[in-house]
Amino acid sequence: MVFQSHRITGVLAEFVDYIVFMGGDGMGNGVAFPRMNQTIIVNLGSAFGTSDVYRGGSLRGQVDGIWINGKQDETFLLENRGTTAMYAIGLKLGMVPYFAGLPAMETNNQAVVAEDWGVGSRLRTSEIAALRERLLERPVAEGFGLIEAYLLSLVRGSDLSALWKVRWLGRAMYTRSVHQLCGDLGVTRKRLRGEAQYYFGDAVKNIQGIIRLNQTLGNIARATVGEEPGRVPQASLSALHDYFDQSHFIRDFKARTGITPLQYRRLCRQFPLIARTPNFLPLTRETFLQFISGEGS
Repeated sequence: MVFQSHRITGVLAEFVDYIVFMGGDGMGNGVAFPRMNQTIIVNLGSAFGTSDVYRGGSLRGQVDGIWINGKQDETFLLENRGTTAMYAIGLKLGMVPYFAGLPAMETNNQAVVAEDWGVGSRLRTSEIAALRERLLERPVAEGFGLIEAYLLSLVRGSDLSALWKVRWLGRAMYTRSVHQLCGDLGVTRKRLRGEAQYYFGDAVKNIQGIIRLNQTLGNIARATVGEEPGRVPQASLSALHDYFDQSHFIRDFKARTGITPLQYRRLCRQFPLIARTPNFLPLTRETFLQFISGEGS
């Protein structure tokens, strides 16, 4: 198993949280819970498939090449029956349109292959093929540099007039209500909803719920394996986003993940590495379903 990470600096750090490389047999397979950020995958290995972890059935079929890994708001299964070799690029909140040239909400329910990205990305099939060929021939450390240069080429020339608003909104959602955001920006709720769907993939309230869940997953995972809380994304949520009571917390957690907080804690004990990836479990569908049915707990 190979896992290498690359630190983002300079202009690109305004748009991208991380770039990592994962490789090995079976690496990358598992159950993914709702997450804040969409991810660009540059795949050099076998094709991946996504499916509903609870009901089965393909969500996108087999995908390879370069794609945006969608399904931001639901739990899904990621599978690769061959050898994994892939770069994963975690985009910051609100940055999908600057790379893909399409609304972020269009990536929520499927993995969108790069050939289907909008014309606003200025991305061409020949460029994708050329990038993958170069990555196949180069060491991972050089591959990180090639990807950085490629992503910068997609950003350059973009209309960045709304970037200040997107960045501000990405931070402000942690501490402000929808009413406050509308007042600060001087927009109606309808306008705010439309802009949030375009840049972030959903209405503000729903994105705030996913942010809260992601912080909850991280806190439980790290506390279970005895690690320090570590870095939280951008900022801590204000008391405005607290759960009303314990029953509300449990209902919301189960509605978003399909399991209870106690079941998640037990999974964390079984897989301590989840502290690094709180919303991803390296489990097959069968093993996961056996576990939550009580046979594996």
